[in-house]
Amino acid sequence: MTSPTGTTRLPSRADVVVVGAGIIGAAVADALAGRGLDVLVLERSDEPATGATGSSGGMVRAYDPDPLVADLALRSLATYRDDARWPHGAPLHAVGALTIADPAQEHALRAAAARINDALGTSAHVVTRRATAVGVELSGGVALVEPEAGFVDPVAVTRTWLRRAVEAGAEVRYGVRVTGVEEAGVEDADGWARVLTDAGPVLADEVVVAVGPWGAHALDGLGPRPRVRTRSIQVSIVEGRPPGTDHATVVDLRTGVYARPYGTGASLVGMPHLVWDVDLDAEPDEQHVHATLAALAGHLPWLPDVSVRRTVRSADAYALPDADGPAGASLLAPTAVPHVRTVRGWDGGGVKVAPEAGRRIAETVVAAVAERHRAPAAAPVPTTHRKGDPWLTDMT
Repeated sequence: MTSPTGTTRLPSRADVVVVGAGIIGAAVADALAGRGLDVLVLERSDEPATGATGSSGGMVRAYDPDPLVADLALRSLATYRDDARWPHGAPLHAVGALTIADPAQEHALRAAAARINDALGTSAHVVTRRATAVGVELSGGVALVEPEAGFVDPVAVTRTWLRRAVEAGAEVRYGVRVTGVEEAGVEDADGWARVLTDAGPVLADEVVVAVGPWGAHALDGLGPRPRVRTRSIQVSIVEGRPPGTDHATVVDLRTGVYARPYGTGASLVGMPHLVWDVDLDAEPDEQHVHATLAALAGHLPWLPDVSVRRTVRSADAYALPDADGPAGASLLAPTAVPHVRTVRGWDGGGVKVAPEAGRRIAETVVAAVAERHRAPAAAPVPTTHRKGDPWLTDMT
């Protein structure tokens, strides 16, 4: 599954190259390999999920104020809680999920609860005029409670998908830096994409760039830089939660604070960190740690007495609106190179949509590859599919 750069040559071609082994790239690779495509995943780090995925809180719930994201999240929650879709049982820790909002949002939350229950057969409901719910103080807000939601371990989920993709025939190469993409010339295979790496070029029918929009800036050939800014993510693991203070995952839409259980007697806590244009490896902000604990104490009153075990800081990408319409309106965006697409940024919410986003992206790519093989070729095309082509006959 792994191979350091320089010790093993990359394959000369693949049906699909996925750039990036975060949770979205892993979901796409798993879905593509499961459909029989020859998939190559390229990751510049020596292990998966080292970017925003590894710093995510991993909270999973069906609710989201954005209708597109809500649809993806609802279907993804169904996947995360379905034992049949996972080799060792569902990864969801169903501790419940609490979304706290201003009382003026009660009607919208009730409508969301009805949609969730209709789709999943769950028991989502809205709590009002109560001080606490599922171990969390409401601090004057109303809360949408999703008892069947909770959290996953993002790194473990990413590794599971990559492992399953490899079992289906995909290759995952770590320590390989992708430096650019370009349209292949007629002498190679007209209409293909060439992925340029520090370990040599790879030809592909389709390329999915799933490195976050800021990472795509470093790839030559993709066209104009997208209007994207990075924003800091920071979470802390705190320990010393008193016995009997178990709690659900919680997000307060009024302030953005969030928390979830993290093993026995510990919790993961976070709050929006409004520091823009930062690197992935920025040092933790200790002042923000203290501000996070103070802000969350209104929901978890025992927080002032805990100790901070560890703080992790990274960055996520935020796409900015442009003249063509709102940012993030679709899962994939075209680039200046035909058959190369970039995955939209998720503004910190990639984990909760990953199963369904990966499936839909894979469907788009499978259809594109199938169409390519159906169309008459203007020039001879190499037929070196490692896994053969029988999947094409089953496509509809």
